[in-house]
Amino acid sequence: MGWNGELAHIWTKMVGPSRPTVSELAIYTKYAHRLMNFEKRRLRMLVLGSTPEFRDWGYEENFEVWVMDINPDYNNAINRELRHKVIIETSEYKEHYICEYWQNLSYENYFDIIIGDLAIGNIPPEQLEEFIEKIGKALTPNGLFLGKSFFVPKEKIKPIRDVIKDYYSGAPYHPYSALSFYLTMHSLDKNNLLSFQDQYNLLISLHREGLITSETLKHFKGVGWDSEMKFKFHVPNISDYEKLLNKYLKIHCVEYGEDVYSNNFPLYIVTKQNSKCF
Repeated sequence: MGWNGELAHIWTKMVGPSRPTVSELAIYTKYAHRLMNFEKRRLRMLVLGSTPEFRDWGYEENFEVWVMDINPDYNNAINRELRHKVIIETSEYKEHYICEYWQNLSYENYFDIIIGDLAIGNIPPEQLEEFIEKIGKALTPNGLFLGKSFFVPKEKIKPIRDVIKDYYSGAPYHPYSALSFYLTMHSLDKNNLLSFQDQYNLLISLHREGLITSETLKHFKGVGWDSEMKFKFHVPNISDYEKLLNKYLKIHCVEYGEDVYSNNFPLYIVTKQNSKCF
């Protein structure tokens, strides 16, 4: 079913890491400002998907914003989340909309910033390398590729029951933010593909065992895992992803936000290989 309009209508229930946060945007802003100061012109930004936080940010930073989303129904529905409605209501600030799959990106030397939240996981594994190569071609000489996603880390994943135990003995964080990474890692198949239904089934089994409470389970109901999200999500090994980035681009640095989950979600600041700004 994919990213349809129905999923957009329940998206308000999502929190980080499934949405960009204030701490993450602060990091992206730091590098965007460095690029603006270097280029001394209005920057052109491509948002992979219809993420409202990035589109509002683009308006606030006076970027020329392009939105690439294959599903216009999702794009139209998620517009209700925008804080700055002038983005879609006025000709002066109106975004450019591209109805296309991200892996079909065909621009060259055009975008100063390409940004996506969890975008990597929505690229079919067999097309990921070609997608990264196209990102490199689409960026201007000093352009930035920014974003985070789920990645299988190099270190061993903590057992899910230990994670649950630690959660209940720690600070009262939102359970989605605190647990979604580990629920994902323990639901992957042998090809590192995530079925959201399998992830939801794991939650149900933990609840039946008495390991998570009904109150905790309530936060995961209605977010689409057992209904609208009928697609597979790819979670690459982090070492493989970094090698791929450095084959066609250059990892300038890796930063982390200030959220409860941030240590498991590196923010990649990626540039062209011969960038003069970074």
